Amino acid sequence: MSDAVPISRRAQRIKPSATLAVSGRAGELRAEGKQVLNFAAGEPDFLPPQAVRAAVAERSATTRVGYAPVPGLPQLRDAVAAELSAVHGREFSRSEILVSCGAKHSLANLFLATCDAGDEVVIVTPYWVSYPDMIGLAEATPVVVQTNAATGWRLTPELLEAALTPRTKFVVLNSPGNPTGVGYDAAQLRALGEVIARCAPQAWVVVDDIYRKLVYDGFEHASAIRAFDGLTDRVIVIDGVSKTYAMTGFRIGFLAGPPALVSAASRIQSQMTSGAATPSQYAALVALTDPTVAADTQAMHEAFTRRRTVMLDGLAAVSGVSVQPPDGAFYAFADVSRHVGEGCKHADDIALATWLLEEKLVASVPGTPFGAPGHLRLSYATADETIRDGVGRIAEAIGSLPTA
Repeated sequence: MSDAVPISRRAQRIKPSATLAVSGRAGELRAEGKQVLNFAAGEPDFLPPQAVRAAVAERSATTRVGYAPVPGLPQLRDAVAAELSAVHGREFSRSEILVSCGAKHSLANLFLATCDAGDEVVIVTPYWVSYPDMIGLAEATPVVVQTNAATGWRLTPELLEAALTPRTKFVVLNSPGNPTGVGYDAAQLRALGEVIARCAPQAWVVVDDIYRKLVYDGFEHASAIRAFDGLTDRVIVIDGVSKTYAMTGFRIGFLAGPPALVSAASRIQSQMTSGAATPSQYAALVALTDPTVAADTQAMHEAFTRRRTVMLDGLAAVSGVSVQPPDGAFYAFADVSRHVGEGCKHADDIALATWLLEEKLVASVPGTPFGAPGHLRLSYATADETIRDGVGRIAEAIGSLPTA
């Protein structure tokens, strides 16, 4: 009897997450006793706020853990609605909020609830690695718009107009973005909104705001809902607690949109995961409502600000490498194109990243899975000394390579 299980075409099309693959390999090397410096992880290295930890411990010790309602605990949905109302300048209600198992799950719910074959979703390079596969899983077509350092890694009105068609269902904007950390100000968002309103009035905008509180050098997160005021109310918000509150493993994300969309996405979620983990939802409620949490998140932000400087200063000294200072998030997207390709030791950024990990014990994520070959994403969500040591290893390693 054959043990070959038939695998669907859907599953065969899906690529594994490049970031998780690198982090997994780094973990294997650590298990072998090797001192790996990990710049691949897309998560803060801090403990969650003290109030969150205390509340989780107390509730776990005193309260039975039961199932949560599929769309989320009512009090958490209300807290999310209040938070997003303050950020975006328009009132959200509980019926417009769906709580999911992380922002990634929120996005997957969204695409599965709204997209059909033939629909198009505009995404911008460099994009978060999961966007294309989530869109494809929903049978829609990702329309990839190429940006580069010359455009500041931003979508321009001209590039957007060329990508829009009558089949455009969504335009996805991640600000500040992963992997570049680039953000859009209100004027830039409004210019994009004007193009959408003129060229594809049927399209909706999805704003992935998971890094909105992690911004630097005076950059301020701009709400697309505020920026589009008077142009369109077709904006769906994705947010969560993972990055700001160092709560990645709690897996709590939010989708904010029209009640009909929330209801449809909730039906899909009901048959896939049911409600997000109950203890995690109570933890998220504390993160959003306990006033003492602000001091902890401020300390994290100060550390990220310092680490950003350490990372950028270190990379500035690496021969043949350049990086645009990020407006937010906690990544440096380094251009290493002079060190890969014809005439170089490594054929591409994937080979270079593999060599840095296996031979130099520095974990990074190549730019190719983000749609931007010739780059490395380096996370500075790690200790200052790790950043100094790791960038030093990169400088020494790359300094030994021929350039194209």
